[in-house]
Amino acid sequence: MEDIIFVPGYLWDGQSEQAAKNTSILVRNGRILQIGESAQIKQQNPNAKIVENADWLLLPAFVNAHDHGRGVSPVSFGAQDRALELWLQDLNKLPALPHRIACYYDGIRLASSGVGTVLHSHNPNSFSNIKEEMIDAAKGYRAAGVRSILCPLYLDQNKRIYYERDAFIKTLPEPLRSNFASGIHDQLMSIEDYLELVDEICTALKDEINAGWVEVQLHPNGGQWCSDDALLRMKEYALTHKMHLHLHLLETRYQAEYAQRKWGKSFIQHYQEIGFLGPWVSFAHAVWLDEEDLKLIAASGARLVTNPSSNLRLRSGTFNLLRACQLSLCCGIGLDGCALDDDQDYLREIRLTWLNNRHCGVDAEISYMDVLKMATSCGAQIAASPLSEGIIRENHNADFVCVSMSKLMAPYTDAGLDPLALLVQRGTRDCVTSVFVNGVQSWGIGAAYACKEAKAKEELYNVLCKQRQVDNGRRDNELLIGYVQDFYRKTADR
Repeated sequence: MEDIIFVPGYLWDGQSEQAAKNTSILVRNGRILQIGESAQIKQQNPNAKIVENADWLLLPAFVNAHDHGRGVSPVSFGAQDRALELWLQDLNKLPALPHRIACYYDGIRLASSGVGTVLHSHNPNSFSNIKEEMIDAAKGYRAAGVRSILCPLYLDQNKRIYYERDAFIKTLPEPLRSNFASGIHDQLMSIEDYLELVDEICTALKDEINAGWVEVQLHPNGGQWCSDDALLRMKEYALTHKMHLHLHLLETRYQAEYAQRKWGKSFIQHYQEIGFLGPWVSFAHAVWLDEEDLKLIAASGARLVTNPSSNLRLRSGTFNLLRACQLSLCCGIGLDGCALDDDQDYLREIRLTWLNNRHCGVDAEISYMDVLKMATSCGAQIAASPLSEGIIRENHNADFVCVSMSKLMAPYTDAGLDPLALLVQRGTRDCVTSVFVNGVQSWGIGAAYACKEAKAKEELYNVLCKQRQVDNGRRDNELLIGYVQDFYRKTADR
């Protein structure tokens, strides 16, 4: 690969408190070789190709720290937004879209929004084919030019209802009762089988892992769905193999209720007691954390990922970002496949994170710099490997996004305003002009990229149409959903 000097109007490295002018980067073989004053770098590297655009704000590519690679929103299949516990009952309407196709299309949309790395929380089409599905997901993201942290899920308890499930089932009329009970399979594999599966996935993706395109993490699906024995076995495996764990936790008040019923304390307090809490684990959503929980997480070095659009759409609540920032917690941002407009617009999600922080009034403000770091340098810390550092630094991966300042400033903006503040307050994917991952352009403005997205969309559309000819997905789950709603309404905080 030839040496390339990128000369933007502004450059932000993911760590500094402001963007720099007259600063360029030299990229060689997918790495940032040099950062410095533009004229000096040009003089020192006379044979390098120069890519110069005074309209660019260049910054680290974003890290989408929790997503599912669905390709198409569940809304498209009649699974409407509603409380998580109700929404889960509707997911049998979704077709089994092949993961290569879904992740390729999703990866293209993420790249066009400035994302260079995505954590993929895997929802299997078939538990018996998880390894093959993970390989396909990796191929899809790689073809889109996006790095992926792949998380094959494990669960062994409490499927569909968190607590008092037998009592709930007895309330159902026939044939709903029998149909619901027959669909519960808590443990489809033992924890040893799961760890063997992780070994096999890592072996199958060895080349991609060694090349820095893929990382594999252990993925207990959620606190209420995974036993302590399994969690501790996963932790032991993760520490031995220098891996991390990622799970959904405390997304809803009913999950918090489960912990109180089970142990008389919160998940976080319990995890601290059994030795599961530590820098090897990250928690998605994390809405229902109290003050003690947040302090324990801060002391442990565990990471959090907030999913503001998803938390709104599934009526989960609002992440306590202000307190997390005050405690210097390491937090990332994830789209969860539930961006507010079903468009995977990561820049809009940054803004929603910044604004929807639970607090209000004159003491509620959060620094936009804190949120930008969540999207880059902090979010990257969910990874166990240097897959993406989320920073622009010499000898680090050349993963960066170029944003158009003229689009950010249109139709008028006073001179001298902070471009990073404008990005947080105004940015959308329409402002993204180029994305580079490993020094290679994965997205840009022009016919080639528009054609790439159009072809991926057409492939996805054609596959879904064929699947719907076989199974139209028509499921009337409203009777069951009514019973689930009534159950949680009556039992929560009882």
